[in-house]
Amino acid sequence: MKESPVSGVVFGYLYTAINYVFALAYVILLTRFIPLIQYGYFNTLMAMMGMIGLFFPTLGIDAAIAREGAMLHSRGLGIDDHYAALLTISLTVSTLYAAALIIAIPLYLITRIPSGYMGLVLVYAAYVVTAGINGALSAYLWMTGRLASQGMGGIVGNITFRSIEIALLVLLRSVYAIVIGMAMGQLATLAYYLAIVRHFVNPGRGVALIKRGFRGYLGLGIQNWLLGYLSSVSGYVITYVIYSFIGTTYVALYSLAGYMLGAITALGGAVTNVFGSRVAHALGSGLTDRHHLIRDYTVAAISVSGVLATGAILAAPLLPLLGIIHGDYVEAIPYGIALFGTAVLGSVNSIYSMYYWVSGRGWVALEVSSVGIAVNVASALTLLIIDRGLGLYSVIIAAYLGSLAPLIIYLLIGGNPHTRDIAVNVTTYLFLSIAGALSYILIIDSWPLYQLAIFIVTVLVTYIMRPIPRSVIDQLPGLVRPLLMPFTEMGE
Repeated sequence: MKESPVSGVVFGYLYTAINYVFALAYVILLTRFIPLIQYGYFNTLMAMMGMIGLFFPTLGIDAAIAREGAMLHSRGLGIDDHYAALLTISLTVSTLYAAALIIAIPLYLITRIPSGYMGLVLVYAAYVVTAGINGALSAYLWMTGRLASQGMGGIVGNITFRSIEIALLVLLRSVYAIVIGMAMGQLATLAYYLAIVRHFVNPGRGVALIKRGFRGYLGLGIQNWLLGYLSSVSGYVITYVIYSFIGTTYVALYSLAGYMLGAITALGGAVTNVFGSRVAHALGSGLTDRHHLIRDYTVAAISVSGVLATGAILAAPLLPLLGIIHGDYVEAIPYGIALFGTAVLGSVNSIYSMYYWVSGRGWVALEVSSVGIAVNVASALTLLIIDRGLGLYSVIIAAYLGSLAPLIIYLLIGGNPHTRDIAVNVTTYLFLSIAGALSYILIIDSWPLYQLAIFIVTVLVTYIMRPIPRSVIDQLPGLVRPLLMPFTEMGE
């Protein structure tokens, strides 16, 4: 079944957009019904379970197998063995991880997590196993280029997750509502994937493929896995740094600010997913000039991320006025506004990282990303040690530095003839995003006039620069094209 690659971006972002529509209701109910201390215990327990997950890695073997499968599929070859191998890996790792979560219950109790929260572990263990199966099915759709179907699975799961979560928050007034909703969302996604894939293989069939190509898959896949692993460790370190230097309250505020940022960065994830599939298929079909493909996806992601960032800066202060955020959670808004500009940088880094890995140069992406992670952590520590009065803004400044460092390296080493075009777009939209944030944070009573003016300027700049490639527009649904045509490149 042939599906438009850009429809994968649309469905991927639509899935997150729907998620965040429901998330508005979630934030309202969370801040109204869930005590801050209960939410704190919940996040602490989730972080501990996440750290346990670091001991059950796939080492990137699954990602390497999926990459090879996509290349084979582009040449019309069978990929059943690859599909089976992905099922084998997912079932094995997720089952072991789920068992470890339950075995570790005494550890949670020793660290003073109340016993009443232990039921969350059991529900989360079920979530892990179901998510593992979904991961294999999702990878199969990715290998076969069915990106819209892959994105629709996320939409089905998130609608189910958020609906049940919201209903249970009202009924239970407990963080159990969150984890139960997560588990039910994965079950809904599983049902959808099973209904549309309709092609099943014996997982044992993939064992031979794994054994035969283990070294090759490990050599390629571990690059991608290490990148994700280091990013996870970096996140835990930053959280611990915040906790150690400025306290638990700021951990919660930073988490909510990051949640707000997710509404923008979700586009980058959707674009990167489709971009990776396109590059894998391009490699499989023998296409050698991929610079234009990089440029199209990168510039489109930058421009849309920039418009979303300045729009979010304008809209964020409305959240408490509309009754969406309550109480002490309101303090997260300035931090979220300050973070929004990182979405522009992140969109470029994600695409370049995916490109290097899919094209077999994953060590380059790992080395460059490691520099960014090191700069982020070191900058946060240094700024907090020098002046704790900066508070969370130290961590936010470090986030910008940690994103900017790898971006500069990627542009310098890429050898892409479109590097200047990409750099101009990044600089323009990053400047506008930072200007909007600083005007809100530093100028008293500047909202909404200053931020509205900057948002209008951003839209006008986008109209003048026309950064969105026609190659992207041509693949979008007819109803969407008229809205974006004014911002589309001329003369392609």
